[in-house]
Amino acid sequence: MSQVVVLGAGISGHTAAAHLKRMLGKKHNVVVISPSEYYQWIPSNIWVGIGKMKEDQVRFKLRKVYKRWGIEYHQAKAVSIHPDGSMENEKPFVKSVYTEPEKRGEEITIEYDYLVNATGPKLNFNGTEGLTQGRNTQSVCTTSHAVEAWENLQKIFEKAKNCEKQQILIGTGHSTATCQGAAFEYALNVAFEARERKIEDKIEITWITNEYELGDFGMNGAFVKRNGYVIPIKEFAESVLVEYGIGWIKRAGVYKVEPGKVYYEQLNGSKHVKEFDFAMLIPSFTGAGIRAIGKNGEDIQDKLFLPNGFMRVDADYSPKEFEEY
Repeated sequence: MSQVVVLGAGISGHTAAAHLKRMLGKKHNVVVISPSEYYQWIPSNIWVGIGKMKEDQVRFKLRKVYKRWGIEYHQAKAVSIHPDGSMENEKPFVKSVYTEPEKRGEEITIEYDYLVNATGPKLNFNGTEGLTQGRNTQSVCTTSHAVEAWENLQKIFEKAKNCEKQQILIGTGHSTATCQGAAFEYALNVAFEARERKIEDKIEITWITNEYELGDFGMNGAFVKRNGYVIPIKEFAESVLVEYGIGWIKRAGVYKVEPGKVYYEQLNGSKHVKEFDFAMLIPSFTGAGIRAIGKNGEDIQDKLFLPNGFMRVDADYSPKEFEEY
């Protein structure tokens, strides 16, 4: 019997574990290690952040599901990968620390024959000075963040309802931040909600992005078909923002945030300050922070991970036979 360990239970990890168990059945063991007791459908955090869905509508607890599927589950955070084993243990293994209340802080070692690293990104708020969830800015990257964003956005709507002019800033909070599409969707939803409440004349929304052109979305743009015409997504994005009354700042890298102020530098080197009453800015991402340790205890981080903490992969993600890796 072989053992497959899956690190992470997000969209990729949960999907991988489900399919692996379906294909391997009882002949082999599938183990999931994840620091959260929940699976959350991250794309729907947008709806939580705008008050259209509740937190428990976009997440469920993992333990009962995995028990029913016959998957071994540990609510723990992986801290190190030992692909060559150690002097005491010939098999490869992962060291983790439990995060569930009953075992919090306890260390566990789990051997594997195959390892799937699906930890996803770590939110790098520290990458931008002053970019702090819930204090200076908001995010919708997790369900709890989205709940907090909605709580604070309602206060903005209430002030606008009382005829107080409000400035809302939505976009990317670092020159290397990604997930522009999620922030773009959130901006449109905020504008829609303001219009539904008939307070759009009291709310000024600005889209700030590190994209070279609007609609790049980290993939150098695309084409869309609208009203029978095929147009570049740049034109589509601009037209949608105009339709919703949203202004924009592009080619902008946010480098500092203070209460009510964002400092950013544009590609041409010019520096600016933008004031806001509410800001939802996506932080940059890094790897999960897992260490890679060799058989003799040596650091082999550079062999498995890039400087930003993400695991090294083939650039084209092309599948290969196991022996070729």
